[in-house]
Amino acid sequence: METPILDGVLFILARIIEFINIGMIILFAVRGVPARYIYAVLSVTVISLLFFVVSLLFRSEDVLKLSFLVTVGAFVVMILIARHALSKASIDIILPEASRCPVCSAFVKQEGAIALHVGHSYLFFDQEEHLRKFLESPEDYAKIRRMEIKSDMIGKAYVYKNGVWLELKNT
Repeated sequence: METPILDGVLFILARIIEFINIGMIILFAVRGVPARYIYAVLSVTVISLLFFVVSLLFRSEDVLKLSFLVTVGAFVVMILIARHALSKASIDIILPEASRCPVCSAFVKQEGAIALHVGHSYLFFDQEEHLRKFLESPEDYAKIRRMEIKSDMIGKAYVYKNGVWLELKNT
């Protein structure tokens, strides 16, 4: 390939990769991925765009190729971050059919369900208000339901309606 054609192909590929990076940032924001992952992908994308601007200023073949390599590197880093972030945000829990809310003992329906990670298992709540009540005094509900739960065993909560994991602050 001639150099101008190669430069044009590299230029177009680099812009496509940057659009994919920007799309990933939007996906992260919509999926409720923690901000640190959004900022990481954003930082990598901004660095890639800065190299692109520098390549335009210097208009050298070597700088354009370096800019493309930085863009590809940014894309690889973004893929690694996305893989890690989305695996953390993914859901692999299924609402059991006969799940009962530990606060009111009602059957939990998928539409309003909230799963709370406790130790190595999950508790399912039928509404957010019941989750809040439970979190105020988990030991009390544990005694009533004959479960062994301590505050330090409580992890994230998954809201089925929104498809989002929530970080809970221990009180």
